[in-house]
Amino acid sequence: MKSLASQPNLRRNFWMHCLEGGLYMSGTAFLGPETVLPAMVHSLGGSNQLTALMPVLLPAAYALPGLFVAPLVERLGRLKPFVVFFGILQRLPYLLTGLFMLLAPQASAIILTLVVLTPVVSGVVGGVGVNAWMEWVTRLIPQHLRASGWAIRYLIQGIIGLAAGPVIHWVFTHQPGAHGYSTLHLICFGFLALSLAAQLGIRDEAPAPTPAQAKKPPLPLRYGPYLTALPGMLRSQPQLIRLVLARFTGMGYLMLAGFMSIHALEVTQQPQAAIGHFVLANMIGSLFGNVFAGWWGNRHGGKVIMLLSRCLCLALCLCLPFISSFPAFLAVFFVWGFGLFVDKVGDLTFSAELCPFERRPTFQAMLAFFQMVSLLGSVTLGGWVYTQTGSFQSLTLMCGLFATVSILILHSIPEVRKKHLPPVMGENPPMG
Repeated sequence: MKSLASQPNLRRNFWMHCLEGGLYMSGTAFLGPETVLPAMVHSLGGSNQLTALMPVLLPAAYALPGLFVAPLVERLGRLKPFVVFFGILQRLPYLLTGLFMLLAPQASAIILTLVVLTPVVSGVVGGVGVNAWMEWVTRLIPQHLRASGWAIRYLIQGIIGLAAGPVIHWVFTHQPGAHGYSTLHLICFGFLALSLAAQLGIRDEAPAPTPAQAKKPPLPLRYGPYLTALPGMLRSQPQLIRLVLARFTGMGYLMLAGFMSIHALEVTQQPQAAIGHFVLANMIGSLFGNVFAGWWGNRHGGKVIMLLSRCLCLALCLCLPFISSFPAFLAVFFVWGFGLFVDKVGDLTFSAELCPFERRPTFQAMLAFFQMVSLLGSVTLGGWVYTQTGSFQSLTLMCGLFATVSILILHSIPEVRKKHLPPVMGENPPMG
């Protein structure tokens, strides 16, 4: 961390970046997209398919606008105003949903709709700014600090998440139904507001324009030629194509997420309040996962920790059919949290290094688009398998097979840290 001490602005920006993300994700931990939201939707009468979608609605919605915003991001000189404006808008749905449930707790049908739409609306609005945010962070945080930056963000989430578990247990015990859901949404918004304050504390630095920015004409843009050039750009980067396939087949954690807490409650005959204990175990696992991923990822890159996460997912799938006790499920949620967050740190680190610098926002947008397809496709498939078979064991078998394929694909991608990437085809598609 010597570079942080010698560059005050870098030090401030690094820690504000970590605090912003940690507080944001801490807020969403109180709604637990992998634990709380699926059980919430299930209790409100949502279908198996809808329940399966809950863990991925927010990240999938994030990816939706990316390809259309990327060319604008590539031309922005200063990114902070753009990021902050859409950051404000993306946080508001949690406040509005929490207030509606507080004022109209009996409107169960509307509440189900709002619970589902909140991450969708927040994600789409946030997705307009996420490419600019990713490019902004990549400019401000040097390569050798990125893995630890992502890990510290998740570490903050994990530490605060230790309190989220008991809070969720208390809320569902003393405020069942809509009042409890309202409280969790408002707690979530409070943390999101604090994360915005941390983001405002980042000191914007305007670096020299990238080669892509310098060569391109100003707006207005023509999206037809831009979109036509994208397939050629992607074909010129075979490593990215493999990463897309590895991501799709590596969705085992999220395929299981929609039904894990429901399955655990049914098998152990525990009340809904026990979800708080599962969240606590999950957060403790994420703490250890983030410490490990940040330390190992800084030294060896993102690929190796992505491979580890897939191996842990495969091990979970092999063990889950034989688990029936409550303490054993707590251990499962611990390992699940460890593996899931190791995967997140590895994926963020590896994808940022794999994308060519010249058109990084566009490549990030393409990866995000395919990530959206992967998220929706994999969990829809998982929901269909669970609905058709009525068997959680069938779901774990499919996830295990997917994890195995993902390991093989990831192994075929060379580690790109300190290596030369192939030139970008269609580097300057006509835009105006």
